[in-house]
Amino acid sequence: MAVAGDGVVERFFAHLTARAWDALGDVLVEDVERVGPFGDRVMGRSRYLDFLRGLVPDDYGNHVHRVTYGEDGTSAFARVTEHLVYPHGTHHLEEVYAFELDEHGLIARLEVYWQTPHADPGGFESATGDERDMGAAGG
Repeated sequence: MAVAGDGVVERFFAHLTARAWDALGDVLVEDVERVGPFGDRVMGRSRYLDFLRGLVPDDYGNHVHRVTYGEDGTSAFARVTEHLVYPHGTHHLEEVYAFELDEHGLIARLEVYWQTPHADPGGFESATGDERDMGAAGG
């Protein structure tokens, strides 16, 4: 069983930032599953690395705010700000990653969730307006 907090998530983000694809592949199981923020899925290490090679711009960075490992070593969560610079514009994405780890401490599954303050479907203006306190609607 993996040791909780052995640093696999931190290595994942370090390799991603460096665009060190081979090293990134070393922290993933062969049949890794990535579930994106739109429910999109990528299955398999090679396909996931190809996906990242095509998606992650040369000018990329991230700030890992917090990583928390489950006590049994089978899960981890990370809160991250990703900085992506594309020719058409720069994006700063506030994200949470949920990781499932296998018995060897490798990443078997990851799910990506990000905040979209520009889309305020509830009309709360909590993410984009000056008023940040949702009062009774909070939660």
